[in-house]
Amino acid sequence: MCEHLEMPDVTVDELIARYRRALVSMDNMTLEQDHGARNWNARVHEVQRAQLMLRETPEGRAAITSLIDDAVPTVARWAASHSLFWDEANARKHLEAERSAGRLDVATTLKEFDAGRLQHDWLPPKRG
Repeated sequence: MCEHLEMPDVTVDELIARYRRALVSMDNMTLEQDHGARNWNARVHEVQRAQLMLRETPEGRAAITSLIDDAVPTVARWAASHSLFWDEANARKHLEAERSAGRLDVATTLKEFDAGRLQHDWLPPKRG
C-alpha cells in the first residue's frame, strides 16, 4: 500500500472514512474565512492521501465510487472525479448532470479528463 505515503496499514473502511470526513469538512468551509486556503489545502491533502491508497485495490475503488451518490455535494463531486479513471460511465453521468446545472469546476474536470490532462496521482506533502 503506497509506502511512499508513509501511512501505517489501514483498512478500506478507515481510509474511506478519512476521505469522506475531509470532503465533508471542505463542503462546510468557505474560502473567504480560510485565509490563505490553509485549511482547504490541508483537507485536499488528506483526501489525496486516502484516494491514492484506496485506488490501489478493487475494494478501495468501489468504496470511492459508492460515494458518487453521497448527499454531501462535495463528497459526490470529488468521488465522481476520482472514479472517472475506473468507472467512467457512472462518474460521467453524475458529473454531466452537475455540469448541466452550471458547475464550472465540473465542466473543467470533464474537459481536462477528456483531454487526458486530469491528474489524480500527485503526491501531497508528508503532512499538511
